Amino acid sequence: MPTVRPISDLQRNFGAIASECHETKRPVYLTKNGSASLVVMDAEEFDERYAAFDSLREHEERVQRAIARGYDDMLNGRTRTWAQAKADADRIRQARHGA
Repeated sequence: MPTVRPISDLQRNFGAIASECHETKRPVYLTKNGSASLVVMDAEEFDERYAAFDSLREHEERVQRAIARGYDDMLNGRTRTWAQAKADADRIRQARHGA
């Protein structure tokens, strides 16, 4: 469960909020007039989460490009049967590994 505090606590208890963020590595949600206004969190944790998010976004873009290429191949007749693809893969594996 996330920690939720009024934004006025940030001014009065900055040290305690900072300590909580550093110790728990979880964000603290600050509210103004009962609605979420800001989120504060440990900087290192933020960087790690942002890097993970960025990596996931890049992976998603690669997958979308691969799907688009496959769809284009299908529309333009650049396809093979499963048997043809397996035979090609077996041939490549044999050439690389000799097994």
